Amino acid sequence: MKNKSLTRFSLSALIMLSIISMGYSGAGQQSKVALPRVAAASVPLYPPLARATHVEGTVHVKINTDGRRVVATHVEDGHGLLAEAAEKNVQTWEFQIHEPTSFIVTYRYKLVPGLKGDPENPEVILRLPTEVEVRIMPKPPILDPAPDRGSKDGARPAPPTH
Repeated sequence: MKNKSLTRFSLSALIMLSIISMGYSGAGQQSKVALPRVAAASVPLYPPLARATHVEGTVHVKINTDGRRVVATHVEDGHGLLAEAAEKNVQTWEFQIHEPTSFIVTYRYKLVPGLKGDPENPEVILRLPTEVEVRIMPKPPILDPAPDRGSKDGARPAPPTH
């Protein structure tokens, strides 16, 4: 008899914990509406100037939808070069018909030395509609192709003054 009451208590406690955790699981969401399914979008690319200057990082873009398309965007954080590209990309998204909602999309831009594949085409990982990762090999540094051979350090001499 003691075992049965202990089992009932354990089962009751487990059910209670499950109910409590379900109540808290949605507390951090921005909307109670289910996230929409992306039906069409442009491929996100690594911004050329960001790549050339070795800029990488994360961008958060808050989007509002009208039930079919993105109608408003707001960059919450991230480097300007990356933020502009992320915002332009998310504005191309179209969704299956859904209830209007808003949510945050996280874009991660990464420079990965030794990345396999075409060094000019990025590797894109989509976890739609909330995460986009764009990875590409960094551009090699730009070097002066013809330094002045007349000086020891390669610096050019000052022009003569008259």
